[in-house]
Amino acid sequence: MPRKAKATEPETTEAKTVETPPAEAKPVRGAKTAAIKTALKTHKNNSPKEIAELLTASGLPTTAGQVSNIKSILAAKKKAKKAAEPAAEEAAGPALELPKDAVSVALLVKAKKLVQELGGVKEARTALNALAQLMD
Repeated sequence: MPRKAKATEPETTEAKTVETPPAEAKPVRGAKTAAIKTALKTHKNNSPKEIAELLTASGLPTTAGQVSNIKSILAAKKKAKKAAEPAAEEAAGPALELPKDAVSVALLVKAKKLVQELGGVKEARTALNALAQLMD
């Protein structure tokens, strides 16, 4: 069974005007936070209340609570960054440890050239033994 339409009063044709306050220049988003961060950097030893008073005097209405919030956020970020540094080092792990007798490819290429210049492996070994005796 369909519903019956409700009897409503017809809307008036008068245009409803909503008065808007004069358009004031809105501060840029994040301007207050940036000002508080700058004040915290320049006045490290001042309390949040003193910083709020400085900013309010300069024309930026700020409360001590806002300064405290931003100060705690900055401290938390600093702490997290400090904790992340050792974790990143641990994640990378120690450098790949090679045995002392491990030889790189570049060193093997040089050894091959030396063997070719001396005429063979036996001659190169003899030359290296002689060099070892001279170095001792």
